[in-house]
Amino acid sequence: MRSEVRGGWTVVAVTGELDADTVPVLSDHLEETPGQRVVVDLAGVPFMDTTGLSLMLDWHRRLDTAGGQFRMASLQPAVQKLFRLTELAEFMHIHDSVDEATAN
Repeated sequence: MRSEVRGGWTVVAVTGELDADTVPVLSDHLEETPGQRVVVDLAGVPFMDTTGLSLMLDWHRRLDTAGGQFRMASLQPAVQKLFRLTELAEFMHIHDSVDEATAN
């Protein structure tokens, strides 16, 4: 996991599976992430279970409530399918690339 600031957005790049064992690590990292505009780059995540899904939803709600913005970028097909099946893709901000997610 690594973070960088890009155009006023904090981009958190995640690598590996997001499941019950690894989600706490990402959660801790997000807690330490500065700013109210966060993009989670999931290009390196081949698998996410409902624990990861819950974390993404929690951060979406948390930043939205605080007047911030939470976006996800570069979802792998299996992860993208999870968001479609749960119908969360309809209201969460999912982008094809980090560049697209940080464009505005």
